[in-house]
Amino acid sequence: MNEPVDETGLLVGRVQAGDRQAFRVFIEKYKRLVAAIVFRMVYNAADREELSQEIFLKIFENIKDFQGSAKISSWIGRIASNTCINHLRKKRLPLFADVSAAGQTLENVAGDSLTPECLNEQDDSHRNLQREINRLPAHHRLILTLFHFSEMNYDEIGKALKLPAGTVKSHLFRARQKLRERLLPAAREEA
Repeated sequence: MNEPVDETGLLVGRVQAGDRQAFRVFIEKYKRLVAAIVFRMVYNAADREELSQEIFLKIFENIKDFQGSAKISSWIGRIASNTCINHLRKKRLPLFADVSAAGQTLENVAGDSLTPECLNEQDDSHRNLQREINRLPAHHRLILTLFHFSEMNYDEIGKALKLPAGTVKSHLFRARQKLRERLLPAAREEA
């Protein structure tokens, strides 16, 4: 019985061989992953677009070195997060999480059955959560973003950030613990 063909591996091989059309397909396949990382880390829209292009240029220039020992998404995630971190360090800009509640307003919250009071409570809860996330150290915010919003697992985040999976798990645990303590006043009283 033949083994299933690994479409991602074939696509990567074509890109490594210099196939520009394959690279266009590659960009389409992974642009959401790159956008999710860039969007969560960088506030300025013009910088986001420029960084996304820079990330794909770095990928194209370095894909020949990709050995396949990690998932391609982990490799892309590492390039994207490192590029964003370097950009923020150069410009000394805040992470996106440092800026208000991600543009969430009552006008852009979907839902026909919700009352204005419910929408207002949700908006307040979202702002409160975002404010507390903003207070976390940058590496905790990044790991929270990669885990919860980019849906990467511990190993993938570890490979992307060059950290052991156990360290990723520990940072994620600490970040969640800090959020829980800050968001649930009863938790502070019990501790």
